[in-house]
Amino acid sequence: IGDVVTREALRNSMVVHAAFGGSTNLLLHIPAIAHARGLPRPLLEDWVEVNRSVPRLVDALPNGPRNHPTIRVFLAGGVPEVMLHLSREGLLDERCLTAAGEPLGRVLDCWSKSPLRTQLREWLQRSDGVAPDDVIMSPERAAKQGLTSTVTFPRGNLAPEGSVIKS
Repeated sequence: IGDVVTREALRNSMVVHAAFGGSTNLLLHIPAIAHARGLPRPLLEDWVEVNRSVPRLVDALPNGPRNHPTIRVFLAGGVPEVMLHLSREGLLDERCLTAAGEPLGRVLDCWSKSPLRTQLREWLQRSDGVAPDDVIMSPERAAKQGLTSTVTFPRGNLAPEGSVIKS
């Protein structure tokens, strides 16, 4: 587990979370995982930096704008597809080992060439009439659609050490 759960892998998870517009629950789980592994916990500044530098790429419930159901995210390619976009932007550490024992870069390369990827994306288009790139978007397309971060980290006299809200 020590080769898989690393500081870099935890940061990758924060990046993927931001790209998905994920739940605030991860902000509880990542520090707990880091603590259990004996790694430094991400600080408020780390979360702020990731959420400011990583584009949200997924249009899914409850974040919109079209609110695609989760099954469409899966059919559009799911986590690997989002990670492909993030990798192309240089936002992931591809040297991190995955649970399969392979570096992330190799896993993503296999996914990009996978017949399953093609089949799922075609099925989404055929069955729902939805283009996969309307569910999981490139950074450019996401920006044009107005996708923004789904968490905010206010600081002030009521929360001098910071706080988090789903925005």
